[in-house]
Amino acid sequence: MVAMDSRQEVKSLKKALRALLVLNERGEATVTDVATSVGVPRPTAYRLLETLASEGYVEKQDHSNIYRLTSLVRNLAAGFSDMDMAVEVAKPLIKDLGRALGWPIALATPVGAEMVVRITTDYDTPRAIDRYMVGFNTPIVHAPAGFCYLAYCEEAEREKVIRLASQSPDPRQRLARHRDRLDQLLGRVRGEGYCTREYAAYKEGGLGIPLLINGHPVGGVVMRYLKSAMKIGQLQAEYVPELHKLADRINANFNARQ
Repeated sequence: MVAMDSRQEVKSLKKALRALLVLNERGEATVTDVATSVGVPRPTAYRLLETLASEGYVEKQDHSNIYRLTSLVRNLAAGFSDMDMAVEVAKPLIKDLGRALGWPIALATPVGAEMVVRITTDYDTPRAIDRYMVGFNTPIVHAPAGFCYLAYCEEAEREKVIRLASQSPDPRQRLARHRDRLDQLLGRVRGEGYCTREYAAYKEGGLGIPLLINGHPVGGVVMRYLKSAMKIGQLQAEYVPELHKLADRINANFNARQ
């Protein structure tokens, strides 16, 4: 996040947002409560609450000095999904593990028949050969994260995504048209709890594990590694457990935020 110059800040907006947080935490509050919590004079708190009331986000209770939020505030978070929450809580944890392990780690989530990078440590480690930015997308049946998502998502969702992938002209999606082989690979991912993919065109391989939030997949966490420097036994013994611990911490922190 880029720090904003204090001269660019709209201080009244910041105070109004703090007032909303106070009401959200308390359930209801008086003008004095808001003034104390936000750190403004009582007349300022009154103007903040009345402005929020005029916009429909707050209402004053009849015959009292108590203000409460209205259902309109739900619209402020309507575009913020569980997946967005998972990405938010995952970011610092992925950054920490990337520094600890030294290999690039990313979180990718599905969009149609592709996986889109939502978090990456590519630019934080010198070990990344190819560096991918947030927003980079790759075919779902080409990426370790994609196999992890498909292996754990519900059957109806899996069939829908595979059908989309099978109709793609991208040659990297051709596995979607070979269901026996694809189903065998997905079964192996479910049985082992992880996915490794190595392609001749890349010097890097990918180790992926599913990211499950309360048992439901939202995407996959992938660690890329130099193929010439890593054996499958080392991946299984050292890195698979670390990635699963990461996924468990993300799930726990997600639930702590609810």
